[in-house]
Amino acid sequence: MKANAKHFYLPIALLVGIVFSAAYWFGIFSGPENFFIDLLFSNKQIDNKLVILAVDDESLSKIGQWPWPRQVFADTINKLNSSAPRVLAFDVLFAESSRYGSADDTALALALASSSFPIVMTSEANSVYISKDDLPIADYFSETLSIFSSTPRVSLGHANMILDKDSVIRKFPLQVRARESGKVYNSLAYETVLQSGEDVPNVASLDLVNRIVYAAPAGSVRTVPFWRVYSEDDANLLKDKIVFLGVTAADLHDTALVPFDRGASMPGVEIQANTANMLLQGYRLNTVPKPYIIFWIMFAALLPALFFGLFKRLRYAVVTSALAVVAQIFAVIILFQNGFIANIIHLTLAGIFSVIGLFAWRYFVGEKEKHRLHNIFSLYVSKEVVKKIMDDPSKVRLGGEEKTLTVFFSDIRGFTTLSEGTTPIKLVEILNRYFSAMTEEVLSHKGVLDKYIGDAIMAFWGAPINDAEHAEHAMSAAVTMLKKLKKLNEEFAKENLAPINIGIGLYSGPAVVGNMGSELRLNYTAMGDTVNVASRLEGLNKEFKTQIIVGESTKNLIKTAYNWRSLGSVQVKGRNEPVSIYTVDL
Repeated sequence: MKANAKHFYLPIALLVGIVFSAAYWFGIFSGPENFFIDLLFSNKQIDNKLVILAVDDESLSKIGQWPWPRQVFADTINKLNSSAPRVLAFDVLFAESSRYGSADDTALALALASSSFPIVMTSEANSVYISKDDLPIADYFSETLSIFSSTPRVSLGHANMILDKDSVIRKFPLQVRARESGKVYNSLAYETVLQSGEDVPNVASLDLVNRIVYAAPAGSVRTVPFWRVYSEDDANLLKDKIVFLGVTAADLHDTALVPFDRGASMPGVEIQANTANMLLQGYRLNTVPKPYIIFWIMFAALLPALFFGLFKRLRYAVVTSALAVVAQIFAVIILFQNGFIANIIHLTLAGIFSVIGLFAWRYFVGEKEKHRLHNIFSLYVSKEVVKKIMDDPSKVRLGGEEKTLTVFFSDIRGFTTLSEGTTPIKLVEILNRYFSAMTEEVLSHKGVLDKYIGDAIMAFWGAPINDAEHAEHAMSAAVTMLKKLKKLNEEFAKENLAPINIGIGLYSGPAVVGNMGSELRLNYTAMGDTVNVASRLEGLNKEFKTQIIVGESTKNLIKTAYNWRSLGSVQVKGRNEPVSIYTVDL
């Protein structure tokens, strides 16, 4: 792969990081982000002091149609005085006078005034918005009747939650400020925990608006039907408990969607109980600050660029990058379990799209060079050599470079006579069988088939991949060719075909190798004095009546024992110094 292809890895990854950082900053994909974060909720411990006093279907059938007379609640408070809970929170709004008359309101007011335990009653805002520099603001408040809230045993808390665009309740304002009166109200859950006398762990970690840490699906908080306390004198079930009184009957429609058990709804009173539970247990879900998430998104996008730069094999780069993306998802999960919400969608998409972009660039630009190399060398060299080239294309230069090679030439003796006595079709068949047999030995001995020159073959060893035993491999190929030719001639004899005799020349030395030619046609070949000498040695076989002649430079590199026979020194055309030559008796 071209070196400059890697120069684009960083810009590609950087662009991906910037795009998804901007998407995160402007809240794009916030819906899917909430969805995936919701999936991370798992069961947590619920404080055993929490109890819901439920206005359920069974209680409605026993006590009567809703809303009940306030005398019902007054009688219940009076019964609880003997087995007092730590606190009783009404998730029921008494903003208007009773339809049963003022006496009904007075009965409840007297019960509240004589209560032996603290009571938190609900005030409800019709809308709450988040102020930039102060508490969340309530435009209008529906307060509990002053006849109920004026007693010292009663405090007020707002029951409002924050509904996201997908109608799921995920957050609650710890406090709100009434726009008209300027009065500040704690949330119902927060005020209830404070009135219970329990400490709030990690209170300093609470924000003006907090994520609710749901502990379990709907129905998990211990529930006592209202009628049992009211009609059966089971007030002892609530002794020393933190009690939330509210509606759970399905027909009264006081439910909302929650993140836990995605798509399921939970009664409003149980949402308040879950909020109180997170305060009691010290559970928190704090959002990781935006600058840190931006840094993480950029890191997620840039990390694959590192892997694509390090690994030469594309699949290794893709696999390690994918593992990095998965690891970061696990990191988000671990952070969530430890009370921190880190962005998951933008982090994951930044990593995935970075891998896709880098993969596309490397495959269509960088890998194009590898395919070109493969196509070029698969015609000349063995599969093993092609594999080495593909494993590390940087070792191969398609331009000219000087290397030490062993060059091979072979030629058919008496080819003119052979061609005159054979039909053209039969001659082509004979040559093809001969070339196939000889070429197979070149490739199987890690050589490069340079070209066919009429009935001659040129090959070389030592390029494009360095081969310390190039002379050894070339000699072994030459000897094997002669043995194979003997068997091929036996086949020709059975077919009444003339035998083929060849001469082989081998010489080792420096040569320039590379792709040479034009833009329209290239040939990977070797050039230089070593090539010329090898060709001249092949031609000397006619003079010495031999089948193979090896230059001294080649013989000196071969460690295998052969039956060498010196042929003396010869003057090769184009060289001033004579060349010592040898043959092998087979």
